[in-house]
Amino acid sequence: MTVETAPPSVLPRLPEDGRTYVVVVGAGIVGLSSALWLQKAGHAVAIVDPEPPLPGSGYLNAASFGNACTVALGACIPVGTPGILRELPSMLLKRSSPLSIFWGDLPRLLPWLIDFLRSSTQKEFDRIVGVLGKLMRLAEAGHNPLFEEAQATHLKKSDGCLYLYRSERSFQRAQRDIELRRREGVRMELLDRKAVKEREPHLAPLYSNGLLFNDAYRIDDALQYAQALAALFQKKGGKFIRSRARAIEPGEQSLAVHCEDGHTIKADRVVVAAGGWSRHLALTLGDRIRLDVERGYHVLFPRDGSLLGAPTCYPEHGFYMTPLGEGLRSAGTVELGGLGKPARPERTEIIERMSRVLLPGLRDSGRKWLGYRPSMPDSLPVISRSPSDSRVTYAFGHGHIGLTLAGITGRLVCDLVGGRTPVIDLHPLRADRF
Repeated sequence: MTVETAPPSVLPRLPEDGRTYVVVVGAGIVGLSSALWLQKAGHAVAIVDPEPPLPGSGYLNAASFGNACTVALGACIPVGTPGILRELPSMLLKRSSPLSIFWGDLPRLLPWLIDFLRSSTQKEFDRIVGVLGKLMRLAEAGHNPLFEEAQATHLKKSDGCLYLYRSERSFQRAQRDIELRRREGVRMELLDRKAVKEREPHLAPLYSNGLLFNDAYRIDDALQYAQALAALFQKKGGKFIRSRARAIEPGEQSLAVHCEDGHTIKADRVVVAAGGWSRHLALTLGDRIRLDVERGYHVLFPRDGSLLGAPTCYPEHGFYMTPLGEGLRSAGTVELGGLGKPARPERTEIIERMSRVLLPGLRDSGRKWLGYRPSMPDSLPVISRSPSDSRVTYAFGHGHIGLTLAGITGRLVCDLVGGRTPVIDLHPLRADRF
């Protein structure tokens, strides 16, 4: 069965703003997209980041590099779902679970977890799905101008995205989410076992049904895409400042961004798009934001990119397997434990072991990677002016869908900086909602 989507959403024409100097903190995909949309509106823009996607930088540590490389236009279902409270104990205690936690961090994480559970009630869940659906319908209108202007359309591989369910029971449990996606206009195709086998013959037959998201696509090289955006940004007069911002100080005439190397940058406006590091910067303004990070991992199988035809996800195992030019990337799972701690090898071992069960033809593994997804308890990003100073705009907390929503986030940020009314209501994405 195929479910048709609504017509593509179109963004209003972007007017020219008065030329102001904007500093964007963060050179991930969200920060780059915001900077490019700001340039489109006529602003002078600099990006502050210690490791931008430029030659000789360490961008391989960025979440924008190591994700599942999938623009998941059907991802309008939040992480916290009704009934998750019953499932949490077994998920946290099972060694092979897609969810784990550093138990020593539990006291620090408790406020975030409480708000996560509060956001998982049926009423909140339904509301959040609606907000995510609105963002998803605008996602491509935000992305497409950037892909085209950066001459990066060759990186888009429109193969769809496949969700697989190991049993009829798990498929039936997914019916509520399928109906909600249908409500939000997501184009899907239900596949039986035979149809899955025809599409992906190398998969072990450990599935009962599949769900194909027709409009989803993969970006064949996340680093190359970021580099293309960075090159366009520089071509249009943008400047990268290789440093880490440590504080934002409001002044009467301007804002001061203080960096760890001792430099101070004056700006008319500041956009904070620093991923998991954004919470600290917001705190320097007096804004306490319920942001934390989900530590995510990936394992690369460098010789096996041809084993799958499209990104493939087993929701019950919590990770994607994505065919890329560099190989097959198995990416995902959630580990709650904050920034800075070393990677735990057992997490990549779980991903590798399960990948080999699901895709028996995998050969030697290569790179093992850890990154930090900036996440809010309700799975909604923060796209908002600072409650403390309206000259500062926040753009972070996208969780698992930062790549998907980066383009439209950039346009919404541009509207906020320019003083325009955004195309959608941003009240649900305000910084002080918790």
